[in-house]
Amino acid sequence: MRDGVAVPHFLYRDRECGIRPKMSKLHFYHIREGYINFLHRADNRVQLNKGQRRPYVGVVLRIGEHDYYVPLESPKPNHANIKSGGPVLKLDEGRLGIMGFNNMIPVRKYQLLEFDILAEPDEKYKNLLLKQLQYCEKNKNLIFSRAEATYRKATEGKNAFYRKVCCDFKRLERIYDTYRVKKNTQ
Repeated sequence: MRDGVAVPHFLYRDRECGIRPKMSKLHFYHIREGYINFLHRADNRVQLNKGQRRPYVGVVLRIGEHDYYVPLESPKPNHANIKSGGPVLKLDEGRLGIMGFNNMIPVRKYQLLEFDILAEPDEKYKNLLLKQLQYCEKNKNLIFSRAEATYRKATEGKNAFYRKVCCDFKRLERIYDTYRVKKNTQ
């Protein structure tokens, strides 16, 4: 983390409403630590960085007026026990980590700073990021459909499991708009 900036993201922008992939390349960005902390205060299910280099790799997808990012975790031994389905996607059967759609967060463009994977000094981490990005590029449709299904199931209020494990997307949308207004008026 440098200058209050943490976690890389890739940006994928769709200017239309709805969730749909585009055939452009995905890009990585950093997101401001203060923003993540702000969202966490509103919903403790928002993952904190905890001073680590946890990639908050986010497929930027459009849900209504909001861009959402899906956190990506590096591979861990406990991922072997996690079922790939619903709000979690194992990348390459977990060898490249997981994407937690239950932890998606809304974000505005002004919270992003460009990140160059090739400039990453840790070769092992750089290679992991490149492989994750390649996997996500190949599986865009699956990622977008899983994100859409998770959002729908969590916000419709009919699925108790999704309400329990997912961030409160609607609350975060209201809070993040408040954060945007505060930032624009200062």
